[in-house]
Amino acid sequence: MNLEGELVVHLPWDGHHVQGASVRSSRPFAAARVLAGKRPAQVVETVPMLFSVCGGAQRAAAANALAASGAEEVASSRPSDELAIVLETIQEGFWRVLIDWPQAMARQTLATPVATARHQIAAAARGHDGALAWENAAAMRELGVALGAIAAKSVYGMTPTEWLALGDIAALQTWLERRATLPAVLLEELLGRMPHLGRSDVVLMPPIAPDGLIRAVVPAMTREPSFARAPTWEGVPVETGALARMRSQPLVAALADRYGNSVATRMVARLAELATLLDELAQGPRGDATPSRVHAFALAAGEGLAAVQTARGLLLHRARVADGRVVDYQIVAPTEWNFHPEGALVRGLDGLAANDVAAVEQCARLAVHALDPCVECRIEIGHA
Repeated sequence: MNLEGELVVHLPWDGHHVQGASVRSSRPFAAARVLAGKRPAQVVETVPMLFSVCGGAQRAAAANALAASGAEEVASSRPSDELAIVLETIQEGFWRVLIDWPQAMARQTLATPVATARHQIAAAARGHDGALAWENAAAMRELGVALGAIAAKSVYGMTPTEWLALGDIAALQTWLERRATLPAVLLEELLGRMPHLGRSDVVLMPPIAPDGLIRAVVPAMTREPSFARAPTWEGVPVETGALARMRSQPLVAALADRYGNSVATRMVARLAELATLLDELAQGPRGDATPSRVHAFALAAGEGLAAVQTARGLLLHRARVADGRVVDYQIVAPTEWNFHPEGALVRGLDGLAANDVAAVEQCARLAVHALDPCVECRIEIGHA
């Protein structure tokens, strides 16, 4: 069974502005029905097969939620999970900036470096023991250097470390003017034509920690049947993903200060996160300096919650186990945070100024891409 479905973004347009943007989802939200009755180990095997993207993150969330519930047949493997998510996020980052972003702006894509990066990551996964682990530090550093070289040539026109040193908008402008890579060309056009596109006043999700989740999310998650369809943080929609995670990075902060939480700011955050992860991989683990991407803890006897920072944002799995079988299972995906009925996409597109249908659609595609749903998204433009 597929648990994906699609999103439909409806944009009423009066010939000049979008008035009353909305989003609806056909996702079945059937995790409990599909997984209930299975043994915990079966759930860990099944969950990645239910989703076509971020399978490593989904598996990590399932394993850690079930381990936190006390299921004895499932063990948490946090270091390997962390690495799998880092590599998945790097792979997704290459795809987003070299294929999806140019497609959204009607430009030629760069498939070769993406394919090369994917091949090198897959080859690393087929190590002598067949597993990804921080313990294989030399091999992972070698992979980080190789992926950094691909990014230097195709994404940044300099090393990821050098790009991260662009600390303000003036330095970014100098980089843009060189037009050395496709992302630089796309970002220059975006900032020149529509720097405020998709700007939203939806707050960014706070950093993830167990006490914050228990206070801000868990009560509604466990009480409200519709929470997975429209999740909130302390009762309000929030934006998750690269921008929320990279908000303190100097260049991202400078863009946010000038243009708000816009498409351009989100794309710079994605570039910054990719560069940061490549640096982390090339240099090896740095203990407390490297933020954890996986949190898991017990909610009650037989009940566990895992919170995983995936490429697209926060993924939650909640599992309840009794007599060796899963009796309830809940998944809250990053897409539901960002494409909430009152969330960042809708707020960012409402009031969009455009004088023709093609412009409305391109702007909408860019806004959707910047928030990066994990399912297909259909744009409907109607007359207001």
